Amino acid sequence: LSKPIGALNEDRFQEFKKRYESMVQQQKSQGAQHNHHQDAPFMYGTHYSAPGYVLFYLLRVMPEHMLCLQNGKFDVPDRLFFSMQSCYESALSNNADLKELIPEFYDPDCFDFLINSMGLQLGNLQTGERVDDVILPSYAKSAKDFLRKNRAALESDHCTTHLPKWIDLIFGVTSRGSRAKTARNLFHPMSYLGPVDLDALRSDEDKNRAELQATEFGIVPDKLFRKEHPGKGESWEGTEGLVMPDVLRDSYNYGASSSDRITKKEHTGSNDGFSLEDGTNPFA
Repeated sequence: LSKPIGALNEDRFQEFKKRYESMVQQQKSQGAQHNHHQDAPFMYGTHYSAPGYVLFYLLRVMPEHMLCLQNGKFDVPDRLFFSMQSCYESALSNNADLKELIPEFYDPDCFDFLINSMGLQLGNLQTGERVDDVILPSYAKSAKDFLRKNRAALESDHCTTHLPKWIDLIFGVTSRGSRAKTARNLFHPMSYLGPVDLDALRSDEDKNRAELQATEFGIVPDKLFRKEHPGKGESWEGTEGLVMPDVLRDSYNYGASSSDRITKKEHTGSNDGFSLEDGTNPFA
């Protein structure tokens, strides 16, 4: 929980690291005057959550939405959500797969997304096996039992003790900026654009590019916490300034003065962590 999905497999992360360092060197050779924050170096070109990734898991209960996304056809069977084992292996080895699980995986009442109750014709794998209900781990007696065990694991002492580190990665101090670099948690710069930043883009082409990036590859949530999230059993006393004030309201307020926008950039973390001026290298 203290690492992003992309850093769970060290061998794979070394590939991300090599690409990142190459981009840093390229920008330095070009000089600051030729660099734009939208083209800044990044570790991961894909994201952990996007509409398509959510529909990947919810295919069996929301097929109409997937068909809209795929121009009226289901994806190739081998790329569909057909087994938990294949998802696990892909998330650890595939450079284009950094998907987090969705909340339904921890709610026993939502077991229907694992069952092909509609009898959808999802095709056959290259092995000839038909894609039907999601193939679950052997320890799961049923889809509901699988989700019940997931919920128990999530609420275990081990997970609840380490969960604040995950909150820091997604919503907190290691979600962006120099600490995101150090935490190996730096995504494509377009992933950090908020409404204010989108409104400030000069050309329609840049705006369309940013919107497409958000739709296809996802965006980093607003930064909600300024300090490390307290651990399990720790008191919230002495954590003044932990929560960023009015973050959602402010980041969606378009009628802002230039001085207000500076505050909003602190709230949303826009462009934070993409300057090369400090010359820092988290891998040095």
